[in-house]
Amino acid sequence: MKKILFLIFLTTIVSCKKDNYENVSEYKRTIDSLKIELSKSNKEIKLLKNEIKIKSEARKKSNIEYTNENFDSFFWEFMTDSSFQIQRIKFPLEYITWTEDIGGEIDTIEINKNEWKHDYFYFNTANERTQIYDNFELSLKKTNERLIHWYGIESGGDSKYYFIGEKGKWYLVKKEQLGD
Repeated sequence: MKKILFLIFLTTIVSCKKDNYENVSEYKRTIDSLKIELSKSNKEIKLLKNEIKIKSEARKKSNIEYTNENFDSFFWEFMTDSSFQIQRIKFPLEYITWTEDIGGEIDTIEINKNEWKHDYFYFNTANERTQIYDNFELSLKKTNERLIHWYGIESGGDSKYYFIGEKGKWYLVKKEQLGD
């Protein structure tokens, strides 16, 4: 009888230890799972902090007061006065155009000062000046960049002129001509 009681006692202890091991194993799996979730959450927090930082810096930049000359006045003089135009181009000027045939390969070349020909823009083709906007609200934003996109519907022309404000003055820094 003592042997039987001893065997029952031993079986109970072994089965308790087995249950205990299963519980510990389940706790370890739960802890590992929580560690993984915490790691994912920390990564997401870092990304969100970085996004907030970027947006904050962009907001600061948008509040910067630019003291560039009035772009309309500048551009009128730029297209009507050839010597003024030469002074306000950053040479060598980056020029993007087709290598040979329209629709073929696109090439980027540099135009030097002695190669530049005065560009009248749309001065000879339009009866009135066109206001240049950089948004759909029809108001100029305070930025140091302007883009003029001249697109000829009947002529097939497609030219872009990139201007940057520097030390209060506007300069042409890039020209892209990918029309007919």
